[in-house]
Amino acid sequence: MARSYQTVTAEEFTAAAGLGEWRVEGDQAVVRFRTGDFVTGLALVNEIGRLAEEANHHPDLTLSYPEVGIRLGTHDTGTVTDADVALAQAITAVAQELGVPVVADS
Repeated sequence: MARSYQTVTAEEFTAAAGLGEWRVEGDQAVVRFRTGDFVTGLALVNEIGRLAEEANHHPDLTLSYPEVGIRLGTHDTGTVTDADVALAQAITAVAQELGVPVVADS
């Protein structure tokens, strides 16, 4: 059965708890986390992978030294949706647990 998605505006997305440092660009929500080193970046990517599989909702990731970039959008709708809000909140929580801050100019 196909999931029903609720589209959210850029303002609704960034107003959601914990997502004030994310930004919406077109049909995707984006953020960069400063991991400081490659090993921490890989740990964050692995945790994001686990969360994405649990949610059956998969972001585009960029792993580099010393950052991880994330782009979230709902392919089925071509918009940012409630699924993106939920996954972004989970990603942000995991990053905080790992002590990984958002890059200020994300």
